[in-house]
Amino acid sequence: MFRIARPYLVLLPALLILAPGLCTHAQTPIVEEPGYKPTLTFDVATIRLSPPPDAHFHVSVSSPPHSTRFEATNLPIKALLQIAYGFDAPVVGAPDWVANTFYDINARSDEAADARLAKLTDNESRLEKRNAIRVLLAERFGLKTHLETRNSAIYNLVIAKGGIKMQLVPPPPASEAPAPPPPSNVQAHGSPHGLEFDGSNASLRAICGALSSMVEAPVIDKTGLNGTYNYTLQFGRDWSARDPDGWPSIFTAVQEQLGLKLDSEHEDVPNLVVDHITKPTEN
Repeated sequence: MFRIARPYLVLLPALLILAPGLCTHAQTPIVEEPGYKPTLTFDVATIRLSPPPDAHFHVSVSSPPHSTRFEATNLPIKALLQIAYGFDAPVVGAPDWVANTFYDINARSDEAADARLAKLTDNESRLEKRNAIRVLLAERFGLKTHLETRNSAIYNLVIAKGGIKMQLVPPPPASEAPAPPPPSNVQAHGSPHGLEFDGSNASLRAICGALSSMVEAPVIDKTGLNGTYNYTLQFGRDWSARDPDGWPSIFTAVQEQLGLKLDSEHEDVPNLVVDHITKPTEN
């Protein structure tokens, strides 16, 4: 499972963009299929307010592929919105509790639904799970949203002056038969100084996804790099702002530690506007 351990992380709802997995496997984006209409809903779903954060606070999400099971611990609902509606669309209009109130969620459907998902393509299965989460949000949180194109910040990821500082993962020898690439993994660790990402076998797409979660805006790969990389990225967060040994901003850290640069510009992009949402009754 994706796990964010230690205190100080109660301000990190956007990090769940990387879920699921402690060493999260970076997935390709869900592809809309106009001719395919997902119908999956959860048969059973329990939602309970999480205990107050303590020294052992962690956030975890487990959502196995081709399975109806969805389990989360200490999940902010903003993260659930991002899982359900995509991570590139900024979430606007939501009340503060959506980002700073945490819930434990356990949802699933019956064995027949699992058997049906097992026969679908990866993309179809993910469309089904996404639909179930959207229905859960509508039924239990009274969620009403609409997409609205707004002029919003986006970031182009480019190579910084001085070049790449990440470690390139060597490709297999040309004499060997091509094998599936190892999954992209990233671990997140909190400290009083900020947040650390340790990535391995990471494509630029996976790196953009991780960065997008932190800047809460789309990050577009403009590097032209096709390899996979190992990297460590240490950057400050809200809780480390007054720490004299706090790590630099994510923008400075990306440039100094990865050899990349986040160039900001504004474009008309879809925003997920929250028209209505209420705290759920527990069950």
